[in-house]
Amino acid sequence: MALSKRDKTTLMIGGVVLLVFAFVQFVMFPLLDKRKRLARAIAAREREIVEMKAMQQKYGQLHAQSNSLEKQLNARAAGFSLFSFLEKMATQSKIKDHIAYMKPSSMTGEGTLRQIMVEMKLQAIGIQQLVDFLNHIESPENIVTVKRISIQENKKIEKSLDVLIQVISISRRENGHG
Repeated sequence: MALSKRDKTTLMIGGVVLLVFAFVQFVMFPLLDKRKRLARAIAAREREIVEMKAMQQKYGQLHAQSNSLEKQLNARAAGFSLFSFLEKMATQSKIKDHIAYMKPSSMTGEGTLRQIMVEMKLQAIGIQQLVDFLNHIESPENIVTVKRISIQENKKIEKSLDVLIQVISISRRENGHG
């Protein structure tokens, strides 16, 4: 069966169209798709790099704080005790007689450091006595700060307060503990 010139031309155009379609479908589209995937991967890596730089900066800040804390611990008097420190400050502030109780507790901490806390209940103290005591105990050089304070009016003595204070500090973990 012989094909006419018109059939041959139609067949030839169909073949070319089929070749162009196959080229576009199996060569061009995969290349363009791969290019898009690479562009997305590059953008994701760039975001990761920005994140890593931010984490590196945060790590540097934390490391500097840690070194600063170590320096403060080294500068603090040997054998520092938060309980003793608070008793001494209460004596200096003339409120030792108003202490109802002092409860020491040790809180867990990561690594070589631990947080220690003393809860104090002060009864029937004046506002100026409280202010003086708080000024004495807030001690950055000894790494001592007030974590929580609760103040209530004393029901028995006029113009006096009952105060519950949680004071915290950082200390080195003793060897063999935790």
